[in-house]
Amino acid sequence: MRKYMVTAILVVFAVVTIGTYYVQASQETPPNYKLTTVQGDASLVEGIAVYGNYMIKDSTFGIKRAYITTNGTDYPDEKSAISQSLNRRPMKTQLDQWIEEHRQFMRGKTNTSGFYENEEMLAYVNATVDTKRSNDSSAKRNAKLSISVLNKQKNNTLEITSDINVDHDISDMYVQNVQLIDQQLVAMVFMNHSASGFVSEPQIIRVNLTTKEIKNEPLALPGVKSVAADGDTQYAWLANQNLEHTDQWILRISRNNHRKAYQVDVKTGQISPLTFQGHEMLLNNIMNAYGQKIYFLQKAVSSKENIGFAVISYDLVSKEYETTLKNTHIDLSENITYAFKQDHLYIMGYKNFKGNRLYVFNLTSGNLEYEGKVISTEAANQAEDEANMDLNFIDLGQF
Repeated sequence: MRKYMVTAILVVFAVVTIGTYYVQASQETPPNYKLTTVQGDASLVEGIAVYGNYMIKDSTFGIKRAYITTNGTDYPDEKSAISQSLNRRPMKTQLDQWIEEHRQFMRGKTNTSGFYENEEMLAYVNATVDTKRSNDSSAKRNAKLSISVLNKQKNNTLEITSDINVDHDISDMYVQNVQLIDQQLVAMVFMNHSASGFVSEPQIIRVNLTTKEIKNEPLALPGVKSVAADGDTQYAWLANQNLEHTDQWILRISRNNHRKAYQVDVKTGQISPLTFQGHEMLLNNIMNAYGQKIYFLQKAVSSKENIGFAVISYDLVSKEYETTLKNTHIDLSENITYAFKQDHLYIMGYKNFKGNRLYVFNLTSGNLEYEGKVISTEAANQAEDEANMDLNFIDLGQF
């Protein structure tokens, strides 16, 4: 009898707790926030969003996700389960634009990194790996490459598919970037080996659009592994921005916490290690490639309370370094979130960051071109509402 009494008490407690939560949640209307301009060019933040978490007032039950734009706030958790499953973002993304313009072609195509676009074509490269595994370590696994090329003028599509064999321990293949060189689509693909340890292996895939021939080129990067042994850990990143037309890829490799960088010629596949002689510590900083330059974001240019940051550029042609941006008063002592769009840096901090402010810097000139602040439109509780909002992500709609 006592056992049943304990169970009944626990059930009642759970019902009361859950009921209290839903009553509180239903009674509270979360505040409306807007991204407002403090100074600078407001066009730089048109069509973007900043994401944050709103701490529910007078509640110990948690937070609400918030998507904030210049028009107001969207709380995705308050939407229906169907709407949430669609994961609609509060701005029109590049994928949204393509879907509007080329709906039939875009069916099933979701990886922004797999696209290439110019005035004549929109191309998509995708790679998938068969989920079936073999106990034979010498056996190969099946993978499939799918290439679709839309001719914008003629509104017709070229489809190319090919089966390839990959190592038995390849679990995933991800297309990272696609370029067009002399009627060849050239894709940078990361193959992930995960049977023993984890090794991300970059490879190049070339697709001849005239002959439909496909070539797979492993990259023999000095000091980089192409197989996974027990305990190995190797991660790869591409520093180039999505959809940028370039003839040089910049690869970052972290192997067992040792970082390396490489310049890869898209046309020839020639590999040049980037040692940054005399500036080797740059490998430990955030890296972004745009045009003929690599940008490095360094936190804490002042030792006093980790105030400020700097951006150093490296010119791939002249091999020269330049401090393009140095800021000594913006507090980045908390975690930061940032995004690059061409030669602009969007940056803000996580918690209690100068009143939830967003900064946009021009990396070419080093100038601050925009400063914005997320404010509550509820005048009576403005200070409290803003204290309860922590920003944590910048969405430029590029992905």
